Amino acid sequence: MLDKKLKEALELLGGKAILKDENDYFVVLTLKEFKKIKQEGISGLTKQELVDRINNDIAIWQSSQEEANNEKIDLETMAKNEIGTEEEVHYEKA
Repeated sequence: MLDKKLKEALELLGGKAILKDENDYFVVLTLKEFKKIKQEGISGLTKQELVDRINNDIAIWQSSQEEANNEKIDLETMAKNEIGTEEEVHYEKA
């Protein structure tokens, strides 16, 4: 069985994920996504078209990871500011 978080990540990413293990990359697909690719027919693609398609999928995945990371940073920053790390400014007449 898949780890619950990995399964959730696959669903959020549209059924596709790229895993890196040291210098190796692995593509993980849901069965639904795999069938969709088979129906589209990767067998009819040239080697260069297949490489381009894989690179495109990787670029989309990397972009989604960067967006998710940026959202996480923004939420953490906002939470820190709301907790009280902001300093109060007092003005007095001279």
